[in-house]
Amino acid sequence: MTPFSAFRITRYGRGFSSREAIQAWQAHGMARLRQKIMPLSPFYARYAESRMADWPIMTKALLMAHFSEINTCGIDRDAAMALALKSEETRNFEPMMGEIAVGLSTGTSGQRGLFLTSRHERALWAAVICGRFWPFPLLQRQRVGFFMRADNALYRRVANPLLKFHFFDLLNPFSDNMVGLQKLQPSILVAPATMLAQIARAQQRNQIGIAPKRLISVAEVLSPEDSACIETIFGRKPDQVYQATEGLLAYSCRAGNLHLNERFVKFGRDVLDSETGAFCPIVTDFTRSSLPILRYRLDDVLFPDPEPCPCGCASQRIARIEGRADDILWWQGHDGKQRLIASDLLRQMVATLPVPVRDYRVIAEEELLTVWLDTSLPEIAFPALRSKFETLAQQHSCILPELKIRRGLPVETGAKRRRVTVIRR
Repeated sequence: MTPFSAFRITRYGRGFSSREAIQAWQAHGMARLRQKIMPLSPFYARYAESRMADWPIMTKALLMAHFSEINTCGIDRDAAMALALKSEETRNFEPMMGEIAVGLSTGTSGQRGLFLTSRHERALWAAVICGRFWPFPLLQRQRVGFFMRADNALYRRVANPLLKFHFFDLLNPFSDNMVGLQKLQPSILVAPATMLAQIARAQQRNQIGIAPKRLISVAEVLSPEDSACIETIFGRKPDQVYQATEGLLAYSCRAGNLHLNERFVKFGRDVLDSETGAFCPIVTDFTRSSLPILRYRLDDVLFPDPEPCPCGCASQRIARIEGRADDILWWQGHDGKQRLIASDLLRQMVATLPVPVRDYRVIAEEELLTVWLDTSLPEIAFPALRSKFETLAQQHSCILPELKIRRGLPVETGAKRRRVTVIRR
């Protein structure tokens, strides 16, 4: 697919009309993958004629171990890692290896992963993002404020004569970034959900005065509370982009629903819970050539939405993304079976407390469940929340773990917000 066709389809197309259309399109993409891309990878060349079921399930650890043989560019893992770490240390993200951009994941799963993008891959990504999210009218100049932990040529590829792209480093003081944002006056604002909400509250306090036409949440799970806060203050509902090191995996449609990007990626499912259909995606991207992503199992937990979307696209709707599989709560049932306790249930309990709660964290460690509440009325919030947990356990026929409720929020050092964390010894 050319960048122009990707832009045109994303901008003006209605998406796939049926599952049959998706399967036919993906069959063509998989055939090209086998013929044009896999033979160039020393690791995957041997699998080009094999059944997909015989390809190894890829993980971040396995990808990093075989990085030098998996990529098709002859790039050595250690050399790529050295460049990526230097860029992070100096905060200069311009250097590349030839025309190949090198980046690092944030490492929320405990291990940081390298990713590569070629000139064509960056152009294709930019075409899809611009096609879907460029405000009307099409030829009007736009200014993008982009908040991320690290910059990359992949993101800067969006820049063109009609677009001014400004990277805001999340490691910089928030007040300094707000000065730059006020000066930029972005028409498009891209940031993790936490930062979008923080910017919205700064707007509410009259610390800044901006009027973006597009608000795009990336890198983190966008909670209903953050979404409502952002929409109330800016008067616009934020869009979502589910972008990982492994590719552009999903983005919201014109009806505001999140769909898997089945035009670029074939999704397998490692189902964790048959009742809800919650699964970890196993992705095969048939557009990536510099670093093939084949049968790569992600740790994110996705909850499918079985309802058809008003936008008419048949690509799988996603009701919500829970975060890492390692941070899913499983409680012991009275029948001896494990029960999945979705983080959305915890969110609803906190949201329906009789007093305001600014934020919360849940930390599970062995048989202890610690809940942190950022509230000014703990004497009301604590017993009400304990009662809700007891009711939840009864509803799911589960044994409630030992529950400790604390005021405030724990110290966090990660690059991404994790409202639910499971610590395993």
